[in-house]
Amino acid sequence: MGGPLMWALLLPLLLHQAGSQTSSCSVLSGYMDWTKEYFDTCLNFSGKILTQLPQNQSLRARSVQLLDLSANGLQRLPWSFFRDLEQLQLLIVTNNSLDFVDRALAERCGLELLADCSCALLDWHTDRQDNCSGPELPRCLDVPTGAWHNLSVFLDVSCPSGLTKIAIGALAASGSLLLVLAIAGPVLAWRFCRHRMDQNLSKTWASQDGSRSGSGRQPRSPPSEGGDFYMTYDSLQHESQPVYCNLQSLSQVPLDDEEYVVPGR
Repeated sequence: MGGPLMWALLLPLLLHQAGSQTSSCSVLSGYMDWTKEYFDTCLNFSGKILTQLPQNQSLRARSVQLLDLSANGLQRLPWSFFRDLEQLQLLIVTNNSLDFVDRALAERCGLELLADCSCALLDWHTDRQDNCSGPELPRCLDVPTGAWHNLSVFLDVSCPSGLTKIAIGALAASGSLLLVLAIAGPVLAWRFCRHRMDQNLSKTWASQDGSRSGSGRQPRSPPSEGGDFYMTYDSLQHESQPVYCNLQSLSQVPLDDEEYVVPGR
Protein backbone atom coordinates (compact mmCIF):
# COMPACT_ATOMS: atom_id res chain seq x y z
CA MET A 1 0.00 0.00 0.00
CA GLY A 2 2.97 2.26 0.41
CA GLY A 3 3.51 2.57 -3.33
CA PRO A 4 0.10 4.02 -4.32
CA LEU A 5 0.09 6.29 -1.25
CA MET A 6 3.54 7.60 -2.09
CA TRP A 7 2.49 8.27 -5.66
CA ALA A 8 -0.64 10.16 -4.57
CA LEU A 9 1.53 12.46 -2.46
CA LEU A 10 4.11 13.04 -5.19
CA LEU A 11 1.76 13.47 -8.16
CA PRO A 12 1.11 17.23 -7.70
CA LEU A 13 4.86 17.83 -7.54
CA LEU A 14 5.41 15.74 -10.68
CA LEU A 15 2.72 17.64 -12.52
CA HIS A 16 4.42 20.89 -11.67
CA GLN A 17 7.77 19.53 -12.80
CA ALA A 18 6.27 18.33 -16.06
CA GLY A 19 5.02 21.82 -16.72
CA SER A 20 8.61 22.98 -16.30
CA GLN A 21 9.80 20.32 -18.81
CA THR A 22 11.44 18.19 -16.07
CA SER A 23 11.26 14.47 -16.69
CA SER A 24 8.69 12.91 -14.40
CA CYS A 25 9.92 9.34 -14.78
CA SER A 26 12.62 7.47 -16.63
CA VAL A 27 12.31 6.92 -20.35
CA LEU A 28 11.33 3.37 -21.14
CA SER A 29 14.01 1.50 -23.02
CA GLY A 30 13.71 -1.03 -25.79
CA TYR A 31 11.41 -1.45 -28.74
CA MET A 32 7.85 -0.12 -28.42
CA ASP A 33 5.39 -2.98 -28.27
CA TRP A 34 1.86 -1.60 -28.35
CA THR A 35 0.43 -5.01 -27.44
CA LYS A 36 2.25 -4.95 -24.10
CA GLU A 37 0.29 -4.06 -20.98
CA TYR A 38 1.75 -1.44 -18.61
CA PHE A 39 0.88 -1.19 -14.93
CA ASP A 40 2.88 1.99 -14.22
CA THR A 41 1.27 5.24 -13.15
CA CYS A 42 3.94 7.22 -15.03
CA LEU A 43 5.08 6.34 -18.55
CA ASN A 44 7.77 8.22 -20.43
CA PHE A 45 8.07 7.54 -24.17
CA SER A 46 9.93 10.78 -24.85
CA GLY A 47 12.31 10.85 -27.81
CA LYS A 48 11.39 7.37 -29.05
CA ILE A 49 10.71 8.70 -32.58
CA LEU A 50 7.32 7.04 -32.67
CA THR A 51 6.25 9.20 -35.65
CA GLN A 52 2.63 8.11 -35.30
CA LEU A 53 0.40 6.48 -32.75
CA PRO A 54 -1.74 3.41 -33.45
CA GLN A 55 -5.04 4.37 -35.06
CA ASN A 56 -7.05 1.27 -34.13
CA GLN A 57 -6.13 0.50 -30.53
CA SER A 58 -5.67 2.13 -27.15
CA LEU A 59 -2.51 2.12 -25.08
CA ARG A 60 -2.82 -0.72 -22.57
CA ALA A 61 -2.08 1.27 -19.43
CA ARG A 62 -5.26 1.68 -17.41
CA SER A 63 -3.38 2.94 -14.34
CA VAL A 64 -1.24 5.58 -16.04
CA GLN A 65 -1.74 9.12 -14.75
CA LEU A 66 1.17 10.85 -16.46
CA LEU A 67 2.10 10.08 -20.07
CA ASP A 68 5.06 11.76 -21.77
CA LEU A 69 5.12 11.56 -25.57
CA SER A 70 7.33 14.60 -26.18
CA ALA A 71 9.89 14.88 -29.02
CA ASN A 72 8.55 12.02 -31.13
CA GLY A 73 7.75 13.70 -34.42
CA LEU A 74 4.03 13.21 -33.87
CA GLN A 75 1.50 15.06 -36.01
CA ARG A 76 -1.77 13.55 -34.81
CA LEU A 77 -3.30 12.67 -31.46
CA PRO A 78 -6.07 10.15 -32.25
CA TRP A 79 -8.76 9.56 -29.67
CA SER A 80 -8.52 5.78 -30.10
CA PHE A 81 -5.03 5.71 -28.56
CA PHE A 82 -6.20 7.41 -25.35
CA ARG A 83 -9.66 5.87 -25.14
CA ASP A 84 -8.94 3.47 -22.25
CA LEU A 85 -6.65 5.78 -20.24
CA GLU A 86 -9.34 6.79 -17.78
CA GLN A 87 -6.86 7.70 -15.02
CA LEU A 88 -4.73 9.96 -17.22
CA GLN A 89 -4.26 13.43 -15.70
CA LEU A 90 -1.30 14.86 -17.60
CA LEU A 91 -0.42 14.35 -21.27
CA ILE A 92 2.89 15.87 -22.43
CA VAL A 93 3.23 16.21 -26.21
CA THR A 94 5.64 19.14 -26.49
CA ASN A 95 8.25 19.28 -29.27
CA ASN A 96 5.86 17.64 -31.73
CA SER A 97 4.57 19.45 -34.82
CA LEU A 98 0.91 18.67 -34.27
CA ASP A 99 -1.65 19.43 -36.94
CA PHE A 100 -4.53 17.41 -35.47
CA VAL A 101 -5.77 16.93 -31.90
CA ASP A 102 -8.93 14.83 -31.62
CA ARG A 103 -11.67 16.99 -30.17
CA ALA A 104 -12.89 14.06 -28.05
CA LEU A 105 -9.88 14.66 -25.80
CA ALA A 106 -11.53 17.94 -24.75
CA GLU A 107 -14.24 15.95 -22.98
CA ARG A 108 -11.66 14.80 -20.43
CA CYS A 109 -11.94 17.82 -18.16
CA GLY A 110 -9.50 16.30 -15.69
CA LEU A 111 -6.80 15.93 -18.36
CA GLU A 112 -4.15 18.62 -18.76
CA LEU A 113 -2.59 18.80 -22.19
CA LEU A 114 0.88 20.32 -22.58
CA ALA A 115 1.79 21.02 -26.22
CA ASP A 116 3.64 23.52 -28.37
CA CYS A 117 1.78 26.73 -29.16
CA SER A 118 -0.05 26.03 -32.39
CA CYS A 119 -3.31 26.84 -34.14
CA ALA A 120 -3.89 23.06 -34.28
CA LEU A 121 -5.03 23.34 -30.65
CA LEU A 122 -7.87 25.72 -31.50
CA ASP A 123 -10.69 23.18 -31.90
CA TRP A 124 -9.58 21.23 -28.82
CA HIS A 125 -9.40 24.42 -26.77
CA THR A 126 -12.81 25.65 -27.99
CA ASP A 127 -14.49 22.37 -27.09
CA ARG A 128 -12.74 22.29 -23.72
CA GLN A 129 -14.09 25.74 -22.90
CA ASP A 130 -17.58 24.56 -23.85
CA ASN A 131 -17.38 21.28 -21.90
CA CYS A 132 -15.32 22.18 -18.86
CA SER A 133 -15.31 24.94 -16.28
CA GLY A 134 -12.65 25.73 -13.74
CA PRO A 135 -9.96 28.21 -12.77
CA GLU A 136 -7.16 26.39 -14.62
CA LEU A 137 -5.63 28.23 -17.57
CA PRO A 138 -4.34 25.92 -20.33
CA ARG A 139 -0.76 26.65 -21.31
CA CYS A 140 1.35 26.06 -24.39
CA LEU A 141 5.09 26.05 -24.99
CA ASP A 142 6.78 28.65 -27.15
CA VAL A 143 9.55 26.45 -28.58
CA PRO A 144 11.96 29.21 -29.76
CA THR A 145 12.05 30.87 -26.33
CA GLY A 146 11.16 27.90 -24.15
CA ALA A 147 8.58 30.05 -22.33
CA TRP A 148 5.07 29.01 -21.39
CA HIS A 149 2.15 31.12 -22.58
CA ASN A 150 -1.53 31.28 -21.81
CA LEU A 151 -3.09 29.20 -24.57
CA SER A 152 -6.21 31.35 -24.81
CA VAL A 153 -4.16 34.50 -25.32
CA PHE A 154 -1.96 32.82 -27.92
CA LEU A 155 -4.94 31.57 -29.93
CA ASP A 156 -6.67 34.96 -29.79
CA VAL A 157 -3.56 36.73 -31.07
CA SER A 158 -2.12 34.19 -33.49
CA CYS A 159 -5.26 32.45 -34.76
CA PRO A 160 -7.97 35.16 -34.87
CA SER A 161 -9.78 33.46 -37.75
CA GLY A 162 -9.51 29.97 -36.33
CA LEU A 163 -6.83 28.96 -38.81
CA THR A 164 -5.35 25.50 -38.44
CA LYS A 165 -2.30 24.33 -40.36
CA ILE A 166 -4.53 22.73 -42.97
CA ALA A 167 -6.55 25.92 -43.40
CA ILE A 168 -3.38 28.01 -43.58
CA GLY A 169 -2.02 25.66 -46.24
CA ALA A 170 -5.24 25.91 -48.23
CA LEU A 171 -5.17 29.70 -48.03
CA ALA A 172 -1.55 29.74 -49.13
CA ALA A 173 -2.42 27.57 -52.14
CA SER A 174 -5.38 29.82 -52.99
CA GLY A 175 -3.17 32.88 -52.70
CA SER A 176 -0.65 31.36 -55.09
CA LEU A 177 -3.43 30.57 -57.57
CA LEU A 178 -4.77 34.12 -57.36
CA LEU A 179 -1.27 35.47 -57.95
CA VAL A 180 -0.88 33.34 -61.07
CA LEU A 181 -4.29 34.50 -62.33
CA ALA A 182 -3.40 38.13 -61.60
CA ILE A 183 -0.29 37.80 -63.73
CA ALA A 184 -1.71 35.64 -66.50
CA GLY A 185 -5.13 37.33 -66.65
CA PRO A 186 -4.07 40.57 -68.38
CA VAL A 187 -1.92 38.64 -70.85
CA LEU A 188 -4.81 36.32 -71.77
CA ALA A 189 -7.20 39.27 -72.03
CA TRP A 190 -4.79 41.12 -74.35
CA ARG A 191 -4.42 38.06 -76.57
CA PHE A 192 -8.19 37.61 -76.70
CA CYS A 193 -8.77 41.24 -77.66
CA ARG A 194 -6.02 41.03 -80.28
CA HIS A 195 -7.63 37.93 -81.76
CA ARG A 196 -11.06 39.61 -81.88
CA MET A 197 -9.57 42.69 -83.56
CA ASP A 198 -7.86 40.54 -86.18
CA GLN A 199 -11.14 38.75 -86.86
CA ASN A 200 -13.03 42.05 -87.23
CA LEU A 201 -10.40 43.44 -89.59
CA SER A 202 -10.52 40.27 -91.68
CA LYS A 203 -14.31 40.55 -91.96
CA THR A 204 -14.06 44.23 -92.93
CA TRP A 205 -11.53 43.54 -95.66
CA ALA A 206 -13.57 40.61 -96.96
CA SER A 207 -16.69 42.81 -97.07
CA GLN A 208 -14.88 45.56 -98.98
CA ASP A 209 -13.45 43.08 -101.47
CA GLY A 210 -16.89 41.55 -101.96
CA SER A 211 -18.49 44.93 -102.61
CA ARG A 212 -15.87 45.74 -105.22
CA SER A 213 -16.28 42.41 -107.02
CA GLY A 214 -20.09 42.55 -106.93
CA SER A 215 -20.45 46.09 -108.28
CA GLY A 216 -19.83 45.07 -111.89
CA ARG A 217 -17.15 47.74 -112.31
CA GLN A 218 -13.85 46.64 -113.80
CA PRO A 219 -10.50 48.33 -113.58
CA ARG A 220 -9.56 50.23 -116.65
CA SER A 221 -7.32 48.54 -119.18
CA PRO A 222 -4.75 50.70 -120.91
CA PRO A 223 -5.52 51.25 -124.59
CA SER A 224 -3.57 49.19 -127.07
CA GLU A 225 -1.59 50.81 -129.90
CA GLY A 226 -4.55 50.52 -132.21
CA GLY A 227 -6.87 52.17 -129.72
CA ASP A 228 -8.85 48.98 -129.03
CA PHE A 229 -9.95 47.88 -125.58
CA TYR A 230 -10.86 44.43 -124.52
CA MET A 231 -12.41 43.88 -121.09
CA THR A 232 -14.36 41.16 -119.34
CA TYR A 233 -17.43 42.34 -117.56
CA ASP A 234 -18.82 40.37 -114.59
CA SER A 235 -22.45 41.05 -113.93
CA LEU A 236 -24.07 40.94 -110.53
CA GLN A 237 -24.95 37.33 -111.30
CA HIS A 238 -21.22 36.67 -111.85
CA GLU A 239 -21.75 36.05 -115.60
CA SER A 240 -18.71 36.97 -117.68
CA GLN A 241 -19.29 39.01 -120.87
CA PRO A 242 -16.71 40.49 -123.28
CA VAL A 243 -16.59 44.25 -123.78
CA TYR A 244 -14.98 45.83 -126.88
CA CYS A 245 -14.25 49.50 -127.43
CA ASN A 246 -12.31 51.63 -129.94
CA LEU A 247 -11.48 55.24 -129.18
CA GLN A 248 -9.60 55.97 -132.40
CA SER A 249 -12.53 57.92 -133.73
CA LEU A 250 -13.06 59.69 -130.43
CA SER A 251 -9.84 61.64 -130.31
CA GLN A 252 -11.50 64.46 -128.41
CA VAL A 253 -12.69 62.25 -125.62
CA PRO A 254 -10.43 62.29 -122.54
CA LEU A 255 -8.91 59.02 -121.51
CA ASP A 256 -10.86 59.24 -118.29
CA ASP A 257 -14.18 58.95 -120.11
CA GLU A 258 -13.93 55.64 -121.92
CA GLU A 259 -16.95 54.39 -123.77
CA TYR A 260 -18.06 50.86 -123.04
CA VAL A 261 -19.93 48.77 -125.54
CA VAL A 262 -21.64 45.73 -124.24
CA PRO A 263 -22.93 43.27 -126.82
CA GLY A 264 -26.63 42.85 -126.74
CA ARG A 265 -27.26 46.24 -125.11
